[in-house]
Amino acid sequence: MADEITIDNYELTNCIATGNATQIWEVKEMGTSQQFAMKLLLDEAFKNNDEKKALKAEFNLAKTFEHPNIITMVDLTVTRDHGYFIMEHFRAGNLKSMIRHEHAGAKSRCKRMLECLTQALSVVHRKGYVHRDIKPENILVNKAGEVRLIDFSLSSKPSNAFARAITKKSNISIQGTRTYLAPELIKREALTFSADMYSLGVVMFETLVGHPPFRNGNPNELLMMHVRDQVPPPVEYDENITPELNQLVLKMLSKKPKDRPQSMDELFATINNMPFFKIDPLQYHKDQTAAKLASNAQVEEDRFNSRLDAERTAAGIKPPEKRKPKPVVVPKELIKKENKPAAPATPPAQPMPMQPGMPMQGYPGMPMPGYPQPGMPMQGYQMPGMPMQGYPGMPMPGYPQPGMPMQPGMNFPMPQQGYPQPGFPQQGFPQQGFPQQGGYPQPGMPASGIPQAPAAPAPKPAQPTTATPAPAAPTPDQKKEKPLTDIPLATLDDLEIQFE
Repeated sequence: MADEITIDNYELTNCIATGNATQIWEVKEMGTSQQFAMKLLLDEAFKNNDEKKALKAEFNLAKTFEHPNIITMVDLTVTRDHGYFIMEHFRAGNLKSMIRHEHAGAKSRCKRMLECLTQALSVVHRKGYVHRDIKPENILVNKAGEVRLIDFSLSSKPSNAFARAITKKSNISIQGTRTYLAPELIKREALTFSADMYSLGVVMFETLVGHPPFRNGNPNELLMMHVRDQVPPPVEYDENITPELNQLVLKMLSKKPKDRPQSMDELFATINNMPFFKIDPLQYHKDQTAAKLASNAQVEEDRFNSRLDAERTAAGIKPPEKRKPKPVVVPKELIKKENKPAAPATPPAQPMPMQPGMPMQGYPGMPMPGYPQPGMPMQGYQMPGMPMQGYPGMPMPGYPQPGMPMQPGMNFPMPQQGYPQPGFPQQGFPQQGFPQQGGYPQPGMPASGIPQAPAAPAPKPAQPTTATPAPAAPTPDQKKEKPLTDIPLATLDDLEIQFE
């Protein structure tokens, strides 16, 4: 059915709702472009003669109810191919949707809505029928407060005393929606007009509070709650409800039909001059929202106010509770890995002694201990072949400073460009087994082919006053901390946050 574009003289434009046997469509009459609503039998239901009879009965019954707050019927068609009836298209959502998405607006229209419903149901009852399915889904309300009562598929006449006398209770079926079903119908007692009064009371309670008085996931238990449990006062959920309205709703929800208002006309007269709320519901909602936001902000501010904290302590008032951090749940796999004993650290590699003809370990590109590191200022250090930093006028470490008296026996050799300086390693100078650079023999090293006499011991140079060099960077052989990226991705995905 949903794939068809037109049925007879109507173009289907939008599916409004879908039930077990029917669909409600927004349609446009071809030629006039007038908008209507169509209740259409689905394919499986169309094959059932009982469903066709129920569709005809609903149309014929609803057509007799002429009232501005009851949906208007237009035309009925049951052919070999289709079964449907056309009715007024009232552009509005149902009360259930309004309660869910605009609860304050639903409460502000509550009195006007109840007045319209009591007048509409009064017409139905005067015609001798009980609606039997009063619920928010069957009440259409627009923003202007206009109301339409729909769906008379379960409507029937009240119980006949003689028919009930010859019928067993076990053979009486329970029809209706469990959340809004009157207790006497659950107990299979006589059907009266008061059943609509109870269902309307449940609708009123849900409109005021935001949910029906009884809720339970077990269908049978939900039915028993209507028969057994007392209804909580609506004022317990909303202090803005007046005591008069609170008592009226509880009276409508009485377990016994005789304790409820006896007619819709009596109910209309009762609510005509009754105040429903102490403050306008929309304004009350704004004030409550603003107060809640201000209270939350004040609590956060008071937690950090030491003066208020001292005043509360002196008065014996409990301070605001601090928000506990949400615990982090660590997978067992990571916990097991953390509890494993750490592997023994690999000892740093010992420097190998220099052998003739062997290149220097770690060179080039690797910093050598005792030499200036990259990015470190060269304080008092003279590179071979490089002009002296800060010279002239800058004192050199280990040499006589200006104004310092010369002591007897002090010998300060003058540094020469290209020779090692006192207290510094010999960088760039020939080692044992290496060819001599510049043709000069090294101290303590025999020259090739020239016998050398043992050199006299050189005077012990003064210790330089330079800053201690920065520690050497770790070698690649030393163990590094395992980066986070080495943990498998599957392990990271297992991390979950446990909320309070």
